[in-house]
Amino acid sequence: MSDRKNHLWIPAEEVTDIPKTPTGRNKDYGVVPGVHGHKLSQGLQEILEIFERFKTSDSLSEEELVTFKVVLQDGEDIASRKKLLEDEGMKINVVKDRNHAVVTAKRDVFGNLQQRIGRYRDEGRKKDFQYIAGFEPFRAEDKKAADLVKYYKENPDEITIDVQMMLLPELSPEVRDRVQEKIAIKIVEKKGQIKDAPYHLTDGTAIIRAMVSMSSLDEISDDQGIYRVERTTFFQHVAPSVVSAFVKGPQLEPEIDITSLPTVVILDDGVDLPDGVAGIVPVHWKATGVNHTGIFGNHGTPVASRAAFADLGMHIGDEYLIPRAKIIDATIIDAGSTPGNVALQRIQEAVETFAPVAKIFNFSYNANVPIDGSEISVLGSELDLLCRKYHVKFVISAGNHQLVFSEDNLQDIIDDDDSRIAEPADAMLGITVGAVVGQTHLGSVSKENDVAPYSRRGSGFAGFYKPDITAYGATQFKNGMVPPDPFALCISKTGYSAMAGTSFTAPTVAGDLAQVLTAVPNEDVELAQALLYNGAIPLYDRNGIEQEEMDLAGNLFGRGLSSPENSMYSSENKVTFISSGTMNRLNKKRVKFHIPTVLAETKVKRGVSKAKVTVTCIAQPPIDRTKGSEYSAAYISASIHRLNSNGKNVCDNPSVSDNRNKWDTCYHFSNEFSSFSSGSWEIWLELFTRWGVADDDEIPYSLVVTVEDLTENGNMYSEIIKETAGRFTPVQPVRVTVR
Repeated sequence: MSDRKNHLWIPAEEVTDIPKTPTGRNKDYGVVPGVHGHKLSQGLQEILEIFERFKTSDSLSEEELVTFKVVLQDGEDIASRKKLLEDEGMKINVVKDRNHAVVTAKRDVFGNLQQRIGRYRDEGRKKDFQYIAGFEPFRAEDKKAADLVKYYKENPDEITIDVQMMLLPELSPEVRDRVQEKIAIKIVEKKGQIKDAPYHLTDGTAIIRAMVSMSSLDEISDDQGIYRVERTTFFQHVAPSVVSAFVKGPQLEPEIDITSLPTVVILDDGVDLPDGVAGIVPVHWKATGVNHTGIFGNHGTPVASRAAFADLGMHIGDEYLIPRAKIIDATIIDAGSTPGNVALQRIQEAVETFAPVAKIFNFSYNANVPIDGSEISVLGSELDLLCRKYHVKFVISAGNHQLVFSEDNLQDIIDDDDSRIAEPADAMLGITVGAVVGQTHLGSVSKENDVAPYSRRGSGFAGFYKPDITAYGATQFKNGMVPPDPFALCISKTGYSAMAGTSFTAPTVAGDLAQVLTAVPNEDVELAQALLYNGAIPLYDRNGIEQEEMDLAGNLFGRGLSSPENSMYSSENKVTFISSGTMNRLNKKRVKFHIPTVLAETKVKRGVSKAKVTVTCIAQPPIDRTKGSEYSAAYISASIHRLNSNGKNVCDNPSVSDNRNKWDTCYHFSNEFSSFSSGSWEIWLELFTRWGVADDDEIPYSLVVTVEDLTENGNMYSEIIKETAGRFTPVQPVRVTVR
């Protein structure tokens, strides 16, 4: 008999709001105004001299805008000194990190600032200037991405380079358009070539893609209207290797109702499944401008097969395949290679088209170089913006490196900086998926449950955890061969293919998420994401582990191995409570869940744990690429408050945590207990914000709390239902119809 139970919903009556008064404090740095003011004056004078020198050719000259950097004292942050800067006439266009910002000021306002700094220097007026460490010019070398600098050094004889130039954010649309036109003219005057039309991110930031000479790059980049210059990313078309041609093509289970299945949108080069299973793709769509020959779907077809059928090798001998999701084929990748700017605009088009009918979008392409990490990538940020605007979720491959061909062991691969995740896997609101080897093969540097020898690892942007989760995939030998096993096989048009890459573990998780989505109310994809993380299977032993080791494990495996079965259902020995809502800075929340008497009174040996509580809280914070390392404007901390053996409410978080990092979108951790009282335990939630998030602004969150009976007595779920007498009601999931 199945032990599957529906999760328990935490109603509003079990959530208590506790008033909170936000606080802040100032610090006196004890600087000498005469000395400090002289330094600030020198910085402003240098900035003005550069402005006057380039005034005739700069795109912002006619706007009378001066662009420069502000550096605050160590220990200060731009967010808390925003009012000071704005009161002095400076507009914050971009935050580089906690205490560095790029700002603009009108020429006359800049002159007024110089005068006030002069009075501060000479008379000690305006004490708030002590919080500013310096003013600096914003030069071409400040604008180049790390990968661009590296490429320039490694290829000194290269004549031209394909780049993307991001214009200074936070300009008015009218100024932005004029600046865009002037920079385009400057590029052409310097014998450069504009590639494609300039385009805008969802937040309005303009980007120009161009082919320019290496010799002219610095001169163009010195323009004050340009904020950042990066090499253009290209997403490459991939051809599969057929391991086994079909004798008889796969067939769908005839009794399944395709229309009732959850949907995954595959953003790829097309989906062309064999006729027997093609019915799971009711919609084929092409983005504007897609360039395809008669052959398409070399990559998208096996990707779609993993989303629909998961580990195909487990079912290769079955008469019928049972799909878990239907597929929307959204073709956005060309037959050759697709520039990042083109892919981004096609993704925008696809999401706008399908967001009304689908929540999950899979994107299995990455740049071929690791992220910079100091700033979120262009496409990673755009995926986050689309998540927030359309309330969808992107599942993204972590990316593949080539180190398996040059290194002899897995540790050397992991230690190499080139193994870090690649754009757009740094998206904070998306689900980034790594690969774990599902089966040991003699000759591979990775054995079962190791990180796959090609799978990129974290950390992600600004040091946050990445990947978010992993799935079983193929291994790969040093000679490039991919041994077929149950976790390597995919379906192509003509046969089964053994495919290595996070391209094929990402859709596995996309399908997992689609399954979990059927177990939550109202197709709440953020709550489904929290359940997916909460039910992930750890791939490392937590006992005796130090925080540094835990952080390393998190940046290899994320929260663990995706397990939709674990995530979708409770059981008698494992009960999951779920909740979602919003919160603001003016209130903390105390969310109740229940520990039954039968578990509290279970006898175990001294020092042996009898209960495990796993907490996952995912927030949906405002995000802003112009804020640099302070990209995320909010986070929610979570803590366990239990009843000890004396019935007293005490905080009991683990000393070593899976994922409890400030400003991350997810708090995920677990703790084990040996002695405690039954009754209402609580998760305490507290919201922290920055960057103009008002105290009463509501931030959405999803909370999942799982209580596990480690003694496996077998009746915890039933006892909770009996003792709580209707306080927590079983969630009614969506049912997949079978004819």
